[in-house]
Amino acid sequence: MYRRYGKDVAFLAVYVREAHPTDGWRMTSNDRAGVAVAQPLTIKERTDVAAQCCTALKMTMPLVVDELDDRVGHAYSGMPDRLYIVDRDGKVAYKGGRGPFEFKPGEMEQALLLLLLEQEGNDE
Repeated sequence: MYRRYGKDVAFLAVYVREAHPTDGWRMTSNDRAGVAVAQPLTIKERTDVAAQCCTALKMTMPLVVDELDDRVGHAYSGMPDRLYIVDRDGKVAYKGGRGPFEFKPGEMEQALLLLLLEQEGNDE
């Protein structure tokens, strides 16, 4: 979607706290995938882990890092993953289920298209 709609929509990924750190709720599937990091204790550590994530996933969209107080994660219930569409007025236009198992990209794309059509009509 980022490649398809990136010229019309601002996409942003927000890196929030580690869902499965090695010093917390560790998952063997993460270990098998080579994802083994402790919960970052400083913003630099979190930024470094976010950069590793961005590289490993070959992300091309902009990535920002939540503060250590997890204000964005708490405000948007972003743990472990969640997809949102926020309209021009800052209102949530789409809130997906908890990911990655509840991601519904087709549903999100439909909501995005409807919002773009609505905004296009309002711009005329």
